[in-house]
Amino acid sequence: MLLSIVYISSAVSPFSDEALAELLEKSRANNSASELTGMLLYRDGHFMQALEGDDAAVRSVYAIVSADPRHDGVRTLLEEQIDERRFPEWSMGFRALTESGIRDIPGYSSFFQERSNPVDWGTPSRARMLLEWFRYHNAA
Repeated sequence: MLLSIVYISSAVSPFSDEALAELLEKSRANNSASELTGMLLYRDGHFMQALEGDDAAVRSVYAIVSADPRHDGVRTLLEEQIDERRFPEWSMGFRALTESGIRDIPGYSSFFQERSNPVDWGTPSRARMLLEWFRYHNAA
């Protein structure tokens, strides 16, 4: 069994494109070393992240994230045991839900480009629907 945690948080101050690229690069390296997979969404200073892997590794990273002073309001939306990874190929899939100058960052994709309304990330059922959407739409 694997553990999956999905959480939301708010940045204390908005992340620049450079700060997002640095966060993504470090997250991918750390997640690969810990055999974690998942995805990270960012929009207008708000994050949603799914982490999945060994129970102890997921909880360790989540504790670090919860204590990170760059964001607050960390709230768990889903915590569940899963039989298989939803994002097995993604050390950290990424999508900034803006169209600023991040298109050249490795991992960028055009998810949600067709959606004009912000996604309400505040409920477990919507988080689960969002995870399923990402699971069946491969990153470009």
